[in-house]
Amino acid sequence: MKELTYLTATEMGTWIRERKISAKEATQHTFRRIASLNGKLNAIVACDEQAALESAKQADKEMAEGNIRGPLHGVPITIKDSFATAGLPTTSGFPPLKGYIPQHDAAIVRRLKQAGAVLIGKTNVSTLLMDLQTDNDIYGRTNNPWNQERTSGGSSGGSAAAVAAGLSYLDIGSDIGGSLRVPAHYCGVFSLKPTEGAVPSTGHMPGFEGMSDYTSSRHMACYGPLARSIEDLEVAFSIISGGNGNAGLPHGPQVLPPPLNDQPLHIRWIEELPGYPTSRAIRDQLRRFVKILEQQGMRVEQVTAPPLDVRKTWETWGKIIDAELNSTTPTLMRGLAHLLTMPIYRQVPTATMLIPLTFKNYMRVLTIREQLIRNFEQFMAGCDLFLCPVSCTTAFPHMAKSRMWGYKPIYTKPLYVDENPQNYWAATTFYTNLFNVTGSPVVTMPIGFDEQGLPIGIQCVCKRWRDRELLQSASKLYATCPEWKAPEISVEPH
Repeated sequence: MKELTYLTATEMGTWIRERKISAKEATQHTFRRIASLNGKLNAIVACDEQAALESAKQADKEMAEGNIRGPLHGVPITIKDSFATAGLPTTSGFPPLKGYIPQHDAAIVRRLKQAGAVLIGKTNVSTLLMDLQTDNDIYGRTNNPWNQERTSGGSSGGSAAAVAAGLSYLDIGSDIGGSLRVPAHYCGVFSLKPTEGAVPSTGHMPGFEGMSDYTSSRHMACYGPLARSIEDLEVAFSIISGGNGNAGLPHGPQVLPPPLNDQPLHIRWIEELPGYPTSRAIRDQLRRFVKILEQQGMRVEQVTAPPLDVRKTWETWGKIIDAELNSTTPTLMRGLAHLLTMPIYRQVPTATMLIPLTFKNYMRVLTIREQLIRNFEQFMAGCDLFLCPVSCTTAFPHMAKSRMWGYKPIYTKPLYVDENPQNYWAATTFYTNLFNVTGSPVVTMPIGFDEQGLPIGIQCVCKRWRDRELLQSASKLYATCPEWKAPEISVEPH
């Protein structure tokens, strides 16, 4: 039943409230869909059908009593396998955590449950969320619903594939360098990377408590929804945002936007970054899209120079990641790694290490980050939105790792952008991690397809703490696009 399968989360919530379907029936339908299709995609890796059905029955009982918790009451959803879920495995794709089952829910999971959503399962990730393809030694590889020979992206690849294929009505993922936006682009769905700090990290990547006596990854990581509509992003953000004790109240100077009006938006856009061209199909679709926006009366301004010093921004990303994730590595090993991988830095500035790793150098790189944030905010003061590609290609064929450096995959073979070879990391992440450094909110939305029928998305970037304004503006832009399209996948009998 395609109509039911591809309802948005908010549409499904409306159907449940209007008694067109019960939460139990919606959950049973979703599990039938998973049984018939997940074998091809491997998007969902852990389920507890009995517990989900009990939650759905409780949602129906509350509905009958007149207790409706909100727009997602009774709606079946999934969560990325890096968020703590009481009673369900949470592995982050890391073999030592195979079989680890937390006894608590992450903050966002708790909020979604309190809002009446029905958690049906966990979605696949790359090992320790460290790749732009989704594959790990516990659950294996996730395939793209549009073409199973191609990647779904990473690290939230299972999330995007599940939402695109109708295995879930909503998913929540994470993003420290593109892990929400790249899978959304590859799989043809929507995502929101909120302003850094707008959504709590509590309960993300649990199970490492005994490995260090302090929390790493303090900067640039964001947590947000993947969905089949911008309205779903808005609803999910309203539920999961806010400091740990203030569900629904964004932590930080959020600016509530005025209602949508007829005033034209001022949009700046860039076709590609110098030295890292996108594919012809992506350039063509972006040009077509902005031309339509211009025809709709919006003020469209193409910029040829990036709004940031991109190399400095990439190096800053790499140094912060290195300082925070590798701080427990012995100094001698860090020095050896620096020498062995130095040739890579010239080609991939995001691989830059912070050498020597001292408190002074760490504070210095955070100060550079603050300067970059100010520079980008000044650029954004002159416009409402900034549009740019998500990555250099559409979803590419599954690509094998050359080797592993610890748990970080190393790719020595190039990724082809049309006929031109590019470094794997440059082609996949150089357009996204800029906005992890600036901490800006970003909506990724599908705007078309390439000649092979693979989805093409764009990044819509706004000022920090203007997440709600961004969502309203992105909705205005998406109104010029064709209706969202689902991939055609043959369903296996069951």
